Amino acid sequence: MSIYLKDPKYIEDDLVRMLAGFSQMHLPSVMDELSRWHPPVDVMEIGDKLIIVAEIAGISAESVMVSQKEDMIVIQGTRSEVSANSSPVFHHMEINYGPYERNIKIPKRFVGGEIKALYRNGFLRLEIAGKEPREKIIELT
Repeated sequence: MSIYLKDPKYIEDDLVRMLAGFSQMHLPSVMDELSRWHPPVDVMEIGDKLIIVAEIAGISAESVMVSQKEDMIVIQGTRSEVSANSSPVFHHMEINYGPYERNIKIPKRFVGGEIKALYRNGFLRLEIAGKEPREKIIELT
Protein backbone atom coordinates (compact mmCIF):
# COMPACT_ATOMS: atom_id res chain seq x y z
CA MET A 1 0.00 0.00 0.00
CA SER A 2 1.39 3.39 -0.95
CA ILE A 3 0.44 6.72 0.55
CA TYR A 4 0.28 9.73 -1.76
CA LEU A 5 1.37 13.00 -0.17
CA LYS A 6 0.62 16.13 -2.13
CA ASP A 7 3.53 18.37 -3.10
CA PRO A 8 3.64 21.28 -0.58
CA LYS A 9 3.73 23.95 -3.29
CA TYR A 10 0.17 23.00 -4.28
CA ILE A 11 -1.20 23.13 -0.76
CA GLU A 12 -1.64 26.94 -0.88
CA ASP A 13 -3.95 26.74 -3.90
CA ASP A 14 -5.90 23.93 -2.27
CA LEU A 15 -6.31 26.00 0.90
CA VAL A 16 -7.53 29.01 -1.07
CA ARG A 17 -10.07 26.81 -2.86
CA MET A 18 -11.21 25.33 0.44
CA LEU A 19 -11.50 28.71 2.16
CA ALA A 20 -13.51 30.10 -0.75
CA GLY A 21 -16.46 28.13 0.58
CA PHE A 22 -16.50 30.04 3.85
CA SER A 23 -18.58 33.17 3.37
CA GLN A 24 -18.18 34.30 6.99
CA MET A 25 -14.93 36.12 6.20
CA HIS A 26 -15.39 39.83 5.55
CA LEU A 27 -11.85 41.17 5.21
CA PRO A 28 -11.59 42.94 1.80
CA SER A 29 -8.14 41.61 0.89
CA VAL A 30 -9.06 38.06 1.89
CA MET A 31 -12.40 38.25 0.07
CA ASP A 32 -10.67 39.62 -3.05
CA GLU A 33 -8.25 36.67 -3.06
CA LEU A 34 -10.96 34.13 -2.30
CA SER A 35 -13.25 35.48 -5.01
CA ARG A 36 -10.69 34.48 -7.66
CA TRP A 37 -10.61 30.91 -8.84
CA HIS A 38 -7.35 29.14 -9.56
CA PRO A 39 -7.15 27.12 -12.78
CA PRO A 40 -5.29 23.80 -12.62
CA VAL A 41 -1.79 23.78 -14.13
CA ASP A 42 0.91 21.30 -15.04
CA VAL A 43 4.55 22.45 -14.89
CA MET A 44 7.28 20.29 -16.41
CA GLU A 45 10.74 20.46 -17.94
CA ILE A 46 11.28 18.98 -21.37
CA GLY A 47 14.84 19.32 -22.58
CA ASP A 48 15.94 22.93 -22.13
CA LYS A 49 12.37 24.29 -21.85
CA LEU A 50 9.97 24.79 -18.98
CA ILE A 51 6.43 23.94 -20.06
CA ILE A 52 3.39 25.32 -18.23
CA VAL A 53 -0.07 24.10 -19.25
CA ALA A 54 -3.13 25.79 -17.74
CA GLU A 55 -6.70 24.57 -18.19
CA ILE A 56 -8.81 27.69 -18.86
CA ALA A 57 -11.64 26.53 -21.12
CA GLY A 58 -14.38 28.91 -22.18
CA ILE A 59 -12.16 31.99 -22.20
CA SER A 60 -11.29 33.96 -25.33
CA ALA A 61 -7.60 34.43 -26.06
CA GLU A 62 -8.10 38.21 -25.75
CA SER A 63 -9.24 37.70 -22.14
CA VAL A 64 -6.08 35.88 -21.06
CA MET A 65 -3.21 37.91 -19.61
CA VAL A 66 0.20 36.36 -19.02
CA SER A 67 3.02 38.27 -17.36
CA GLN A 68 6.33 37.56 -15.72
CA LYS A 69 7.18 39.27 -12.45
CA GLU A 70 10.70 38.28 -11.41
CA ASP A 71 10.55 34.51 -10.82
CA MET A 72 6.74 34.25 -11.14
CA ILE A 73 4.56 33.65 -14.16
CA VAL A 74 1.13 35.18 -13.60
CA ILE A 75 -1.88 33.95 -15.60
CA GLN A 76 -5.05 35.97 -15.06
CA GLY A 77 -8.31 37.10 -16.58
CA THR A 78 -12.05 36.57 -16.24
CA ARG A 79 -14.41 33.82 -17.37
CA SER A 80 -17.87 35.23 -18.04
CA GLU A 81 -20.96 33.24 -17.17
CA VAL A 82 -22.58 31.58 -20.17
CA SER A 83 -26.13 31.76 -18.85
CA ALA A 84 -28.34 34.23 -20.71
CA ASN A 85 -30.77 34.21 -17.79
CA SER A 86 -29.79 36.73 -15.11
CA SER A 87 -30.98 34.51 -12.25
CA PRO A 88 -30.68 30.82 -13.13
CA VAL A 89 -31.62 28.09 -10.67
CA PHE A 90 -28.65 25.71 -10.58
CA HIS A 91 -29.18 22.05 -9.80
CA HIS A 92 -25.45 21.38 -9.87
CA MET A 93 -22.56 23.83 -10.33
CA GLU A 94 -18.86 22.97 -10.57
CA ILE A 95 -17.56 25.42 -13.18
CA ASN A 96 -15.94 28.55 -11.77
CA TYR A 97 -16.78 31.94 -13.28
CA GLY A 98 -15.45 35.42 -12.66
CA PRO A 99 -11.85 36.53 -12.19
CA TYR A 100 -9.08 33.96 -12.02
CA GLU A 101 -5.38 34.14 -11.26
CA ARG A 102 -2.60 31.60 -11.04
CA ASN A 103 0.95 32.39 -9.91
CA ILE A 104 3.64 29.88 -10.84
CA LYS A 105 7.14 30.14 -9.40
CA ILE A 106 9.71 29.21 -12.03
CA PRO A 107 13.25 27.95 -11.54
CA LYS A 108 15.96 30.62 -11.67
CA ARG A 109 17.48 29.44 -14.96
CA PHE A 110 14.19 30.19 -16.77
CA VAL A 111 13.80 33.74 -15.41
CA GLY A 112 14.12 36.14 -18.33
CA GLY A 113 14.01 33.34 -20.90
CA GLU A 114 12.03 33.74 -24.11
CA ILE A 115 8.36 32.83 -23.59
CA LYS A 116 6.10 31.43 -26.32
CA ALA A 117 2.37 31.13 -25.66
CA LEU A 118 -0.21 28.97 -27.45
CA TYR A 119 -3.91 28.80 -26.57
CA ARG A 120 -5.99 26.02 -28.13
CA ASN A 121 -8.97 23.93 -27.09
CA GLY A 122 -9.15 25.48 -23.63
CA PHE A 123 -5.50 24.91 -22.75
CA LEU A 124 -2.87 27.64 -22.45
CA ARG A 125 0.64 26.30 -23.12
CA LEU A 126 3.65 28.40 -22.20
CA GLU A 127 7.14 27.37 -23.27
CA ILE A 128 9.97 29.17 -21.54
CA ALA A 129 13.46 28.72 -22.94
CA GLY A 130 16.14 28.13 -20.34
CA LYS A 131 19.14 30.36 -20.29
CA GLU A 132 22.38 28.51 -20.83
CA PRO A 133 24.55 28.65 -17.74
CA ARG A 134 27.76 30.41 -18.63
CA GLU A 135 30.96 28.90 -17.42
CA LYS A 136 32.96 31.45 -15.53
CA ILE A 137 36.67 30.93 -15.10
CA ILE A 138 38.17 32.78 -12.19
CA GLU A 139 41.86 33.39 -12.40
CA LEU A 140 43.96 33.51 -9.27
CA THR A 141 46.14 36.52 -8.73
